[in-house]
Amino acid sequence: MPFGSRKKKSLLSIIKNTLFYLVSFSRTRKLISLSLKRLKGSPNELAIGLSSGIAVSFTPFIGFHALIALSLAWILRGSMAAALVGTLFGNPWTFPFLWYISIELGNFFFENLNNGLGTEKINFLELKQEITTLILLLKNIFVSTNILEIQNNLASLKLIPIMAVGSIPLVFVAWFMSYFFFVKAFSSYRVRLSRRKKK
Repeated sequence: MPFGSRKKKSLLSIIKNTLFYLVSFSRTRKLISLSLKRLKGSPNELAIGLSSGIAVSFTPFIGFHALIALSLAWILRGSMAAALVGTLFGNPWTFPFLWYISIELGNFFFENLNNGLGTEKINFLELKQEITTLILLLKNIFVSTNILEIQNNLASLKLIPIMAVGSIPLVFVAWFMSYFFFVKAFSSYRVRLSRRKKK
């Protein structure tokens, strides 16, 4: 009996988690679609904003994505609202893939830099702890401003720096690919919309 109840609990947990991810993915997709339709600005401004948000999602700086995306969109004179929508690209469905690619690229860079010396391997439990530390770092910077705590938080990060280095080429590739795709998509959408209004 005890073994049977454990199996049932495990199966229920798997079904529950699967349903949660399916629902969250569906909600994220609907939210992005609805948000894109309501965005205002030229195709160039919207494309810059979305590209900034998407590109920033490739970095491991969870908790800072919105701030970095807004800053990047402001510097490039893009839509800041579109930048926030773009950060939704980083979600429970995409993060594991993005993190894996960034840490592999980071390891490749450090292996060449250190003449083949060993580098960190991805460990999702350790990564979860470091993401928590990153959020605490955000709180310490903007709320408590405790310099000692900030230094301790930074010193405890091992995977995040490697992922940050690995995400650099991904950020550039994602930004340019997203920009050229969305500037054409928004331009085409505006043309179709104006034709409908004329009819």
